[in-house]
Formats: sequence, structure tokens, C-alpha cells
Amino acid sequence: MDVGCWKMDVRVFFLLIFIPLFSTGLWAQSAEQIINQHLEKSGGVSNWKKLNSIILKGDAVLGLEQSYPMIIYHRRPYEKKVVFSVQGKEMLNEGFDGKNGWTFNEISGKNEILKEYQPDSFDSDMLDYQKKGFTAVYTGKSTSERKECYKVELTKNVNKVTYCFSIKDYSLLWEENDEEKQFYYDYKKFDGLEFATRIVGQPKEGGEYVIKFSQILINPRIDDKIFKF
Repeated sequence: MDVGCWKMDVRVFFLLIFIPLFSTGLWAQSAEQIINQHLEKSGGVSNWKKLNSIILKGDAVLGLEQSYPMIIYHRRPYEKKVVFSVQGKEMLNEGFDGKNGWTFNEISGKNEILKEYQPDSFDSDMLDYQKKGFTAVYTGKSTSERKECYKVELTKNVNKVTYCFSIKDYSLLWEENDEEKQFYYDYKKFDGLEFATRIVGQPKEGGEYVIKFSQILINPRIDDKIFKF
């Protein structure tokens, strides 16, 4: 009887050691920890919060023979301008002046207000996601182009985005929402912040586009007139 009790105690002892270790392993793979690792590895939360403006220059490849130089201007909190160069002439793809969204109307030949335009937040939704009302859930591992990644779902009301972070270095491999899936490649650092310099987008209605950035300017001064359409 004494021997039996002693064996049971040993099993309980090992179980009590194993459970905290196992729980720690799960905690290390939690959505919050994965997102934090991504933000730190890509430049650090404090540095991302210091980013107040950005200019991205590159090319948009919309088809086999459709490649256009493009520039993206973005300034905290919402001001944005995306322009293509078509036959040497600048054409507005989308813009937000702080009040209204805009786009170029080929029929009228003018920039016109976009009704019900939803501006993009300057910061990534992942930055301070809890304060913004998002819920993050780790949903397991996946494989993307022979690379393993952690899948995290960020949800707010009816909006849900799934992110897949590299197990190796926590870089973002792809993200997906109801409208499209975007793949991220060729990461480079600009003034300490890491950006994908090639993005492949796959809209849910079909087709594919590629955006390649050749230059990214961190915290440049952007003239107010840039956001007047």
C-alpha cells in the first residue's frame, strides 16, 4: 500500500511539473505574443508609433503588359494619396483629404468625391489592437509556399482579417480578408523599420496584381497641397 501511494505521488509530481511547462508553451504561441514578436522584429513598437508620414515609390503591375510607376503618400491619421503615372501623366487612384475620399473619373476627366469611402488608418490594426477594440485569436499553424507560419485572426464586429506570420522570424507572409489575399515578399529595412518591397494581391473576384517598391521614405515632410484634390 505504501509503495502504491509512493508511485501515485511521483506521477502527480511529474504532472505538476509538466502542466506549467506545457502551459508556458501554449502561452508563448498566443496571438498576443505572436503579434508582439512581429512588431518588435520588424522595428519595435516605439519606433512604429513614431512613424507619422511615409512616401512609397515603385511600380504597380496589373497585367502582362500593364506596369505603371506609382507613388503612395500617407500621413497620420488618415490623409492618403495613391497616384499612377500613365503615359507620363499623373492619375489619382484614390485619395483622402481628411474629410472626403477621391478618385479620378475617366469619363469626366476630373477627380471626384467617392461616396461612402472608408479611409485607411495610418497604423496597422495590429498596433495596440486591444485598445482599438479588436480581438486576436491564435488558430494554429499553416504552410505557405513551403514556409510554416502561425495563423492569427484579428476581429472587430463583422470585420475579420487572418494573418500568417513566419515561424522562423515572425515576418508577415500573408493576410486575408473578405475582399482579397495579399502575399508579402522581399523584406528590407528603411530607417530601422521593416517593409515588404513586393506585394502580390489576389482579389476574391479574380485576377492578380503585383506592387514593387523601390524607395520608401520614413517621416518625410509632405506638403499639405498633396492632399488637395
